[in-house]
Amino acid sequence: MPKKGRPQETKSSARTYAFLGTLLLLAIIVASSYYSSLPKVDHIPDNFQINTADWMKFVPQNAQYVSFVNYQAAMTTSGNVFLFGSQAIFQFYQLNVNVPPQSITFDLDVQLPQAASTSAAVTVSVIGLRNDTLSFLINELAKTNTTGSQYDGYPAYNLLVVSSVAAQQKLISVYVAIVPGALVLSIDPNSAKYGVKTILDKYVSSTPTLFDNSDVRRGVYASGAAGTSYIALFVGTFSSQFNNTRMIVKSVIQNINGISVTRSVLFPSSDFAMSEIGHAHNVYRNADSYGVLDDWLVISYSYSIDKLRGELTGI
Repeated sequence: MPKKGRPQETKSSARTYAFLGTLLLLAIIVASSYYSSLPKVDHIPDNFQINTADWMKFVPQNAQYVSFVNYQAAMTTSGNVFLFGSQAIFQFYQLNVNVPPQSITFDLDVQLPQAASTSAAVTVSVIGLRNDTLSFLINELAKTNTTGSQYDGYPAYNLLVVSSVAAQQKLISVYVAIVPGALVLSIDPNSAKYGVKTILDKYVSSTPTLFDNSDVRRGVYASGAAGTSYIALFVGTFSSQFNNTRMIVKSVIQNINGISVTRSVLFPSSDFAMSEIGHAHNVYRNADSYGVLDDWLVISYSYSIDKLRGELTGI
């Protein structure tokens, strides 16, 4: 005689298996969603290109840090001709010549390795000037019979500039050379001439620049500054806030709603870059995206125009 209750037990087991199946399906869906949301390693194309610019000719291959800001593009993007203020960036004391931000086309700062004469790195600036401002400066030099010298075919001078520090003005010695469209200068107390001459040597030669370095080119591409004009570009050939890094590149680019700010950080491998995604969320909070492009960890923000000035101060 069949035992009673077996049909009910069969139905109960079926419901249990159906429930477990549903849980398993949900687990698979959640796991798939999680893994699909994790960053993937994308790749830089083999035939990638970056836009080269005339200012790159000033940058030696051994430069440690480069800061380029396109003043005219920044003022145009912001719609504010006084984005950098109205006070003179440079006041040449002997010439009575003031250079306001509105007369500057670009500002390029290059940090060179230390010279034999100093234990510190040397910083040189290349200041692009509007034609009328540069012509006025040259005329004043001639009018005042300021004594100069020649280096690499360009006139160079020891001048004094007025600097305002803590509301007090003081005179600072500057070594400056004049090249087409720009001034090459340094206020380094020990190595100004060395710095300016190093930049001029690079400018007149056909030797490689920092931007011929494959890592730098890939970093510029990763930062989104390869195929478009940028307001600012920064390159540091040193370790960043992350362990085991060798380089960081930052770009500032205009977008439809404001600006895009992207940093690319170079790691020894894509595995190292992937392992630092969590750390990147802590170092660079609330970014729009975190990704890995070959060996580069890439962090991108979108900002309104009012954030532009603050993003032009460095990496």
